[in-house]
Amino acid sequence: MQGYSQAAENNKAPIADVMDKHLPPDASVLEIGSGAGQHALHMSHTFPGITWLPSEQQAVVPILEANLALYGSNNIQSPLVLDLTDFSWSRDSVDVVYAANVMHIVSESLGKRLVQLAADALKSSGQLMLYGPYKYNGQFTTESNALFDQWLKDRDPASGVRGFEAVIATAQCTGLALTQNYAMPANNQMLIFKRA
Repeated sequence: MQGYSQAAENNKAPIADVMDKHLPPDASVLEIGSGAGQHALHMSHTFPGITWLPSEQQAVVPILEANLALYGSNNIQSPLVLDLTDFSWSRDSVDVVYAANVMHIVSESLGKRLVQLAADALKSSGQLMLYGPYKYNGQFTTESNALFDQWLKDRDPASGVRGFEAVIATAQCTGLALTQNYAMPANNQMLIFKRA
């Protein structure tokens, strides 16, 4: 598989366990930041009744397309080219918007755009699912997350582990309210939002 990520491999099953509690059996899911497509492939096989729409930036889409062509199933749609700096939702509404390990990779302003995009794309009963590490009251939950934040900032000063409270406030501004906060392996969280 091109672009393989060990982290995506490690967390796909625990994420699926949480999704199993929340996904409608015939859910339409927009994934923002699909990477190599490991989660798209896993979830589409785990939940054969769902329709999964992966998305990525233009530069990554060829890798995603190649992996889906080799390993994909008929409930995965063709990847959407999605750049958070310049994108508006014009397709049918979806049941779920899902993003794993995106909020800390993109800048804070693009993280806000991701949440706004989710609010625009979701059905009235829809859910936003955000997976990744967060700070609470400005504090890292573990030393490893603090080191990870420094590593991110060394790569890109605009990236970094986001504050839980700031993400909640951003969501509230778009009409989304936190309904679940699951502790996940490797010091991550799965935040689930619905319309307030």
